[in-house]
Amino acid sequence: MNLANLFEVSTLTAAVNKLPAMPTKAGAMGIFEEKGIATTTVVIDEKEGRLVLVPNASRNDEGQHIKGGKRKRIVLETAHLPLSGTLLPSELQNLAAFGAQDGVLASQATVINNKLQDMKNSIEATREWQRIGAITGKILDADGKVLYDLYDEFAVAKKSINVAFSTATHDVRKDCLDAKRHAEKKLAGVMVTGFRSFCDAEFFDALTSHESVKAAYAHYQEAQDRLGGDMRSGFTYGGIEFVEYEISVSGQPFIAAGTARVFPIGRGVFQMYNSPANYNETVNTIGMPYYAKAQERDMGKGWKLEVQANPLGMCLFPEALVELKAV
Repeated sequence: MNLANLFEVSTLTAAVNKLPAMPTKAGAMGIFEEKGIATTTVVIDEKEGRLVLVPNASRNDEGQHIKGGKRKRIVLETAHLPLSGTLLPSELQNLAAFGAQDGVLASQATVINNKLQDMKNSIEATREWQRIGAITGKILDADGKVLYDLYDEFAVAKKSINVAFSTATHDVRKDCLDAKRHAEKKLAGVMVTGFRSFCDAEFFDALTSHESVKAAYAHYQEAQDRLGGDMRSGFTYGGIEFVEYEISVSGQPFIAAGTARVFPIGRGVFQMYNSPANYNETVNTIGMPYYAKAQERDMGKGWKLEVQANPLGMCLFPEALVELKAV
């Protein structure tokens, strides 16, 4: 293999997909099922009262038969997230391993992978931004502009519960149970294995310091202290695991101040659709989470690198999402 082979689309794409993704809470939980598609749009239909992905079919075939209820069809476009960088000859120069050409290529491959890793990390942060958008019901662009309001797209109502932390006698546990009951009613028989909630630091502190929660938190904390755990990474109360998610990217907080987002854990609730890259080699192929490609610069002075993703994070049951607001 020579240096040019390292820059082929198949080689770079395989490399960037094998590189570790930066740690992300929603991504690490594995609640989003990765699904590659061959188109740049996702079509979601209603079947027997449930929203499902519509499979591609021949134009000569009859459409899927929908049983009962008013038909809904939603067409959403995947995002296009390209990120460019430059690899200069000077960055590959003087990397020779003693006495071995293979060592030279191995060292150069390491430099290329390091470049790809930095670019992949930025894109993975954006994919996580989409996951959080699916969990909150609004998928936002990097500048905070709403790309898709899932409540509007699916024509369902947003559920919000005010939690009166300012009242010492307020029953916080009942609010948690009400959130779960609401979600369970809206899930149309989906098997749920649990409930989680991402909350900001303000909500987490208000929750764990409330009179009705203090004792439970103290006992939970005592048990975790024996293991050296960080309580903010997961405190279960009222059947909901509350996880503090106090992260901002480019000035955009992932979770709004004073709020918690409760969501069900179950197969088929959350999807991450991946469209193919806009390269000649990838037209009409099944999409992958990441792509990478290189193009030689003018006069052979290095390479222009691109890493891209074409995702759409989606919650197929936005009516089952619940917002808790500290008041």
